[in-house]
Amino acid sequence: MSGIVLFGLFNIYPLIDELNYFLEMNSSIIFTRGNVNELLTIILKTSNILLIIGFVFHLLLRSIWVAYVGLSYVYEDGISYKRLKYPDKYLDDLKTSGNFVKQIQTLEKICSVSFSVSFMVVMWLVGISFFFMLVAGSIGIYLSFYPDDYNFNLFNNIISSICVLVFIDFLSLGWFKKIPYVRKVYYPLHKIAGWLTLSFLYKNIYYAFISHHKKWKISLILVIFSVFILSSVLLGLTTSSDFTLGRTITLGPYNGKARLDENLYRDKVTDGFYSKYMHVDSYVTTKDYLDLFIVYRTRYEESWIQPACDYAIQKEKEDTDLDQLRMTCLEKFYDISLNGKLQTDNFVYQRNTKTGQDGLLSIVDISTLDKGKHHLDLIYNFHNLEQDSIYSNTVKTLVFYKM
Repeated sequence: MSGIVLFGLFNIYPLIDELNYFLEMNSSIIFTRGNVNELLTIILKTSNILLIIGFVFHLLLRSIWVAYVGLSYVYEDGISYKRLKYPDKYLDDLKTSGNFVKQIQTLEKICSVSFSVSFMVVMWLVGISFFFMLVAGSIGIYLSFYPDDYNFNLFNNIISSICVLVFIDFLSLGWFKKIPYVRKVYYPLHKIAGWLTLSFLYKNIYYAFISHHKKWKISLILVIFSVFILSSVLLGLTTSSDFTLGRTITLGPYNGKARLDENLYRDKVTDGFYSKYMHVDSYVTTKDYLDLFIVYRTRYEESWIQPACDYAIQKEKEDTDLDQLRMTCLEKFYDISLNGKLQTDNFVYQRNTKTGQDGLLSIVDISTLDKGKHHLDLIYNFHNLEQDSIYSNTVKTLVFYKM
């Protein structure tokens, strides 16, 4: 059983990246604002690693258990200490660990606990994922009826408060359940949280552990586990995507003008992971134009793109062409620079069926360029309305060769 699960876990790990890509490119605003999809991905990856460790440990112990079971059948009396003719000092050490039946019973307990813990982590993962999907689905349904209402502050505060209270109760092994008056108020919250996280799948295992072991030990293990998860999440959110564990190449450039990343060129992508910023057909072209696709994500829509064009007010005017207004907003935010020279916007909105992305199509004229190496810069314009200023940030550079 553990072997089958391990095989599945090793194959699931790369699929998590595909899930992250799909959520960011295709799902509602809940996954493309901030780092929500990255957070979910890191939790899934960290849990997957922990599960692999747990099931490998269980598989190794179960293998030893099988060996002892076989030996106990072949040698019913266990180790023959008389035939070894060792001094008593050495025999005493052997007698403490040489009882096959006792070893089988001990290993059986450890294996059972190890498997139960691993199963509980799996159920935690299922519960957390279900909760994420339920929240995202609810927001997606709400946005389908009210597409211009992005104010989720009250909803975020309620969900965050519930999560914090449930997490504290979880680490304290039921602290809120024991306090008079508080437990009466907390009970409905406890029931709702249980339904939302599918706790019926794993709660009996959890209560079995905390009722048969010293609570301070269980709490310590849970705190260490939580710190490990939190550290992994923070490390994953703050570490550059260019970082590779064990990198030995010190002279590899990171600057976009000196580096060619294949996900920027559609003919080089074989795994379906196209750039989240922009991409062209190929890094070598003989044409007089580039078919440039700029990926559009809702991450900056509410905070930066809509305020820059006064979208909330302009869309309410009777004579407003909404499609024209939307394109105006996007053109204010996105700019393209060719070899350091800003280009005139000629964007058209497109759903790219090949990459599964929404974005802006721009045909860039390169007829006057000489043969050789050139570069395109994608620029985001962040409008600060209070200070009446614009901060332009080059977020991606794409190198191409004209032949």
